[in-house]
Amino acid sequence: MAEAYHSKDCGFAARLLAWWDEHGRKNLPWQHPRTPYRVWVSEIMLQQTQVATVVPYFERFTIRFPDVHALAASELDEVLHHWSGLGYYARARNLHRAAKIVAVRHGGVFPDTAEGMQELPGVGRSTAAAIVAQAYGTRASILDGNVKRVLARHHRVAGPATKARTQNELWRLTELHTPHERIADYTQAIMDLGATVCQRTAPLCPACPLHPTCQAFAAHDVERFPERAKRRSARRLERRRFFVLIGPNGRCLVEQRPALGIWGGLWSPPERDANESLETFLDIAGIEPALVDDVREQAVFRHGFSHFDLDVEPVYVKLKAMPPVARDGGGKWIDPGDHALGLSAVAAKLLDETGMVNQIVSRMVRCRKYGRELPGLDTPPLPGPAGEEIFADVSAKAWREWQHLQTMLINEHHLSMVDAQARQFLTDQMRKFLANEDYEKPAGYVPPS
Repeated sequence: MAEAYHSKDCGFAARLLAWWDEHGRKNLPWQHPRTPYRVWVSEIMLQQTQVATVVPYFERFTIRFPDVHALAASELDEVLHHWSGLGYYARARNLHRAAKIVAVRHGGVFPDTAEGMQELPGVGRSTAAAIVAQAYGTRASILDGNVKRVLARHHRVAGPATKARTQNELWRLTELHTPHERIADYTQAIMDLGATVCQRTAPLCPACPLHPTCQAFAAHDVERFPERAKRRSARRLERRRFFVLIGPNGRCLVEQRPALGIWGGLWSPPERDANESLETFLDIAGIEPALVDDVREQAVFRHGFSHFDLDVEPVYVKLKAMPPVARDGGGKWIDPGDHALGLSAVAAKLLDETGMVNQIVSRMVRCRKYGRELPGLDTPPLPGPAGEEIFADVSAKAWREWQHLQTMLINEHHLSMVDAQARQFLTDQMRKFLANEDYEKPAGYVPPS
């Protein structure tokens, strides 16, 4: 374990705050305005998710649910719909439950102590501290993944961070370093340092304000810390078949999953055992085989969870007429592009990103970006020749991926669409992306495989 350390001896907090004043992130959307509600939503979203991914979700979420009363009064399906794609959906369910508690029991006022905040569903010790520190300036010490990394390196804390002994030492250190002034700034500063300088790989040690006293830096073994636990045995692999039923009007059948477990409460095309045949599925669902117009089995794709992998086998079934909802009453027919339901990541891919409806009923193009036949766009996405050019040889999949990348670029560079230079920059990046050239990749962006 680390030796005893007194922060006043070398100004840990003072140097960190001086660095943050010059280099820290001060334009994150939950900082303007920095209300307890907005800080709470952001901290829940940021659990196990990077800032660049969270920003567009946060902005859309708080437009629809601007305060805790609006969130508490909403239906869970709509909350999950606005969370779709962000993952770890228990966070959204807990957010909804907590909103009702704050609205009803506390009159819409969030607790101003870490202990009180920790009583809300989905709020653990570190999250509670981060919320009250930033929302109220209450002195509370945080220990998220970024902070663990900074402290483990600065003090060369031995042992995997998952071990109780190591955790206790890291909690002791974070409490030791937390100052009594500028609590909100310090909390953001130490998270920013871990996210942007003291990175998991290739840390930028010379730029770090703490490197003069960092024990791992002095010992030339920064990347050893935090020490990792021994790898577990090979990940479990499961395989499931998803039947994507498409009515003649393009509407699709989805079922709601049980409230608990993977994707709890979300909606998805019917998921069945990998060995279930289409004939068996139709029989159990009460759908006459004569209604089937076309069947296409698509390539299996893999979706990773924290503890296992899922091989998804899509079966697209176009129907001549829409039968009644499945016998158990647990299904709905929805328009894939116009609904307010929460979808799992796999469901979103099946209904949208793979061009589910287009695979069967729309035109195909040879996609300029991916060099293969894929469903095209229904209409030109832009006016004039530029839109017509994209319409001719860019797939719907590539265009959706560009829109996602464009949102990240706008947020990362704080671009305004009224700025001609910003528009030109985005146009240049769009052309490079669609031509599969060397385009800019913002922090947190993972190019599609």
